Amino acid sequence: MSYQVLARKWRPRNFGELVGQAHVRQALTNALDNDRLHHAFLFTGTRGVGKTTIARILAKSLNCEQGISSTPCGTCSTCMEINEGRYIDLIEVDAASRTKVDETRELLENVQYAPTRGRYKVYLIDEVHMFSNSSFNALLKTLEEPPPHVKFLLATTDPQKLPVTILSRCLQFNLKHLSPEQIRNHLGMVLEKEGIEFDTPALGLIARAADGSMRDALSLLDQAIAFGGGTLRESDVRSMLGSIEQHHVIDLLNGLADGNACTLLARVAQLAEQAPDFAGVLAELTSTLHRIALAQAVPEAVNDEMADREAVLALAGRLSPEDVQLYYQIALIGRRDLPLAPTPRGGFEMVLLRMLAFRPDTGRDDTPARPAAAQPVPAATPASHTAPQQPSPTTDQPATPAAPRATDASRRASAMADVRSQLTGKTGTAKTANTGNAPNRPTPTGTAPQAIRQSPAPQTPPVTAPRDQAPVPVTDDVPTMPDYMKEEIPPAYGSTQSAAAPTMDRLETLAVAEPSPAAPPPRDIHRGGAGPGRMGNPRHRSGLEGCQPAAGTELCTEGPTGQPLRTQSRTHPCTAAEQAARESAT
Repeated sequence: MSYQVLARKWRPRNFGELVGQAHVRQALTNALDNDRLHHAFLFTGTRGVGKTTIARILAKSLNCEQGISSTPCGTCSTCMEINEGRYIDLIEVDAASRTKVDETRELLENVQYAPTRGRYKVYLIDEVHMFSNSSFNALLKTLEEPPPHVKFLLATTDPQKLPVTILSRCLQFNLKHLSPEQIRNHLGMVLEKEGIEFDTPALGLIARAADGSMRDALSLLDQAIAFGGGTLRESDVRSMLGSIEQHHVIDLLNGLADGNACTLLARVAQLAEQAPDFAGVLAELTSTLHRIALAQAVPEAVNDEMADREAVLALAGRLSPEDVQLYYQIALIGRRDLPLAPTPRGGFEMVLLRMLAFRPDTGRDDTPARPAAAQPVPAATPASHTAPQQPSPTTDQPATPAAPRATDASRRASAMADVRSQLTGKTGTAKTANTGNAPNRPTPTGTAPQAIRQSPAPQTPPVTAPRDQAPVPVTDDVPTMPDYMKEEIPPAYGSTQSAAAPTMDRLETLAVAEPSPAAPPPRDIHRGGAGPGRMGNPRHRSGLEGCQPAAGTELCTEGPTGQPLRTQSRTHPCTAAEQAARESAT
């Protein structure tokens, strides 16, 4: 007879042999003993926790020749055939290979027929989440109201993919992960019955590597027995799993307790000679730190599964609880960031050095001293930026009164006074070009003139007012605007507000008598608008509105005193009569 793997040879045959899953075992045994059986069961959980095993035990309990019971005999032909996987009334379906709706309909065509030998025809559908939506829809009606001789047993590792209509028609049982203690005890029982010598720490290594799956643990046990030549030794299991011996982890933690970086790096170099998986080393380090924290809180909770209980208790006395918690958190973060490091060894060394660098200062005598933090040295001020120090006066000198600071209102008032003087022609102040410069105005004695606007290249140098002219007082009071200025302010020079209520910003724009080419041109008399020229005066509106100038003529826009501000030549066809009328009007 060929060799049968341990995972199949030691599969539980009844509910009594089932490892863990007490909540599922209790519900099913009570339902079988009290004859309160549902027609559809759904078993969910990760791989290797007993979904298919429980379904087969349930099918055996339903069709056992000794009667429906939670303890099948296991000796009748029905139980034997179910154990061997050849019972005719137990239809096992792999949903991953029968996803089409036609295959599902073909499967359900035989539901109406009575079972051949047993009491119930049991449909065991494994990995049911692989069905298509059409297959689920085809299964709905039969799953909701099956014949009395049919039972559905569904198993899946991903219940989130099942439609809610399927979930609502089944009794759902969620199977849990198996603890390392349960796996270790079961492996010990199997090895004792197989007559194989083993080391207890080796069982703990396999139980932790199985990650809650009994099938994975039995498969690893098969591999470890083959690796060790018929025996199970801790060193062989560590070599097979790629883990390190526990004394290396204890040495690293002792180096952390000493606070000696040189010792830590030397031990890492010794560890690197074995070419370990540094991610696994960090995992062992975090597990040992967890046991140290347990030893500090509840010493009785520390077991001797790794044969290092005495070393763990000694480290619990050397390390403070703050250090243990900090090291554990740094190890977790380092394990997460280890794939980002240039080399695994470099990342592992940085994790250990970080534990030393961020070790809390508890004020204990055995805490290693830390170097004092360097104080920042202020940078020397360059000599070119150093303000020269004025010698203190030996005699009391009268302080020069500070000049009053010009405000926005005073600047606007001064600009409006200059505009009024330029437009009325009452003063001899020269006009300035529209280059963005503010008009000149007298400043108080002893203060520097404060420019309103600056221009990179003024076109005309400013001309100051005659000395015999009285300076314009700088005050915050805004003088009243004349009526003719209210009528003559063009929209092109001011803001979008109406001419009846001008603002200070609009008055300040009129400080330029001759607009630059960049400014919008004034509206001429031939446009029919109320510009700053003659169309603003009613006496120029006599029959000339809408008239277009002739080719080569000059358009003239005048100020309120008749002085031309700008001339511009335009080309436009016009009749001789219109031209003569326009010349006579001008």
